[in-house]
Amino acid sequence: MQFYSERLRYEKFTPGHFEDYFRLVSRQDVMLHISGCGLDLEGARRRFETSLRADGQQSDMGFVAVYEQASDLYVGLGKIVPFEDGFTEIGYALLPEFWGKGYASEITGRLVAYARACGKVESLVALVAPENRASINVLTKQQFRFFREVPEGDVVRHDYILDL
Repeated sequence: MQFYSERLRYEKFTPGHFEDYFRLVSRQDVMLHISGCGLDLEGARRRFETSLRADGQQSDMGFVAVYEQASDLYVGLGKIVPFEDGFTEIGYALLPEFWGKGYASEITGRLVAYARACGKVESLVALVAPENRASINVLTKQQFRFFREVPEGDVVRHDYILDL
């Protein structure tokens, strides 16, 4: 699975993407609103292997490494994966040097278009920390709407939904 948007290239994760993945998920500033803290090498490897196994069961969905087309630099990741209750989850994470360039909106828009083209996705759900205003803005620009608040231990997450 490989596809493109205006400035970015998307490749389904392979074992060769681990180094870039680890560089992303080991960063505290990146993972603050995702898991609360950056992952150590062992935690990142476990999560990456779990993603690869899940991706191997579906050819048309999964985790993708995202690169700038012009520079071939690793930007971050995107995901479009089966979720609970027949929903499909959409998400992204970017290295800080790519924040503020519109890439989160470009990735989200491209993944929404991809889901529509698949023809079997009815609703997309994005999970976001309520204090992550930047991601909420990205989602609402793409017509996602607040769906529900979900308690997760000591914190809550907000789910946003887009019916296709």
